Amino acid sequence: METRHTGYVLRVDHDELDVHRFERLAKEGRGEDALALWRGTPLLGLAEERFVDDARRRLEEQRLAVLEVRIDDDLADGRHDELVPELEQLVGEHPLRERLQGQLMRAFYGAGRQAEALETYRQARKTLSEELGLEPGPELQELERRILRQDPELAAPRRVRTRSSGKPPRRLAVAVGGALLVAALVVGAVYAFGGSSTTPLLAYPNSLAVIDPANNRVVHVVPVGDTPRGVAVGRHAVWVANSADGTVSKLDVDTLRVIKTIGIAGQATEVVESNGQAWVATGLDNSVVPIDARSGGVHPAIPLSRDRTASAWAVASGGGSIWTSSGNRLLEIDPVTDTIVARRDVGEGHGGSGCCFSIHDLDFGDGAVWVVDASQTLARVSPRGGQVTGSTQLGVIPVAVKVGYGAVWVGLPDPNRPVLALWRVDPRTVRVTQTITLGSANSYLATLDVALGSGSVWVTNYEEGTLVRVDPNSLDVIAKIKIGSHPYGITVGAGRVWVTVS
Repeated sequence: METRHTGYVLRVDHDELDVHRFERLAKEGRGEDALALWRGTPLLGLAEERFVDDARRRLEEQRLAVLEVRIDDDLADGRHDELVPELEQLVGEHPLRERLQGQLMRAFYGAGRQAEALETYRQARKTLSEELGLEPGPELQELERRILRQDPELAAPRRVRTRSSGKPPRRLAVAVGGALLVAALVVGAVYAFGGSSTTPLLAYPNSLAVIDPANNRVVHVVPVGDTPRGVAVGRHAVWVANSADGTVSKLDVDTLRVIKTIGIAGQATEVVESNGQAWVATGLDNSVVPIDARSGGVHPAIPLSRDRTASAWAVASGGGSIWTSSGNRLLEIDPVTDTIVARRDVGEGHGGSGCCFSIHDLDFGDGAVWVVDASQTLARVSPRGGQVTGSTQLGVIPVAVKVGYGAVWVGLPDPNRPVLALWRVDPRTVRVTQTITLGSANSYLATLDVALGSGSVWVTNYEEGTLVRVDPNSLDVIAKIKIGSHPYGITVGAGRVWVTVS
């Protein structure tokens, strides 16, 4: 930073900005390395400034062009099955981009799904006609004819891709150009879908990692919406709450395909399935949105309070009710009528416990609602009257709570030490009985989440990009699994562990 008579000048070295590195790597033909710099919507912090709109569109176009080249290479490598979920999401986001439509058709055909390849063409033709009054271009029409003829070259055996140290591929060089030099720019990491038997599969931003508890490995990665947070497993579907774009991804629990992306017009932060519906807490929008689990139809949002400073970060089910929070209040929702049946200011009935101030998380278990909040408290709350029947001061702000295996499990980052910790609490006495350190921490932010299942306690570590598996009896660490990027929400169900990755 240099001072000038008219203000300040920020000087940056060559390649110090992500945008410079992205352009250089793309020009060198290193598309995967260039895409690995991408971390979401560019210039998001300047979303209200009109002057960045053109720069944002230009950068998005550059990323898509490089991404399309990478997908072409993956198709040539024969990775058709792995590309289908990614391309389905891309086509949903860019329905008028014919190259992506063609790539999805090729992926379906190469995966032996000819009918779906032809249906993709029909949908693309319908969209182009309705939106632009145009027919598909010559390349897309020719691709449809080749699929109808069952052209063997479309499903050719995979080739071995080699990297050249010479000139970059011409098609990749045209994908880059000048860009606005803004230090706030960040661009999102994308890793390949698959991995060999010796190379661990890693997740990438805006995805759902699927872990097999039998071998403690990531076995599948599914692209979802922007900034996924909460995740829940229901009878037939997996639900992912995508915070930044206000959507919920519905996945088939068996095929692991995204079968529907549902807009809820709110900040989707947490989700649970109960009584035939998915219930979505909306964070700053301070409501709960019910979604029909079978059809994906969105019911009217349930406003939680008129307090504009309150937020709804947690939702859970138990005792025949849906439980959520709004600021300092605990709310009970009837899952049959979709109405709030009780609003409770928690903390009046346990000797001035001080609970609750800004509820961070809650769970239902052992006949009670368990709450952790910003006042550094774990509280046991009666589901009938809302009285606090037991509490303990933790001395640090907790961010996650789960009940099971005969204990209450509290996850918390302690920047004073600084560590990430898992505490086991006796549900009868509400006293901490054992603690374990799982990693490092540098803030009070929600850098971990906790889930129970498959005989273990599972804890995500956002900073380290790992998932820690803990024995609930001995508190020994059974496994530390590399997830990649930043794991956030977690749940266990249908024989798998599910982790959202931001």
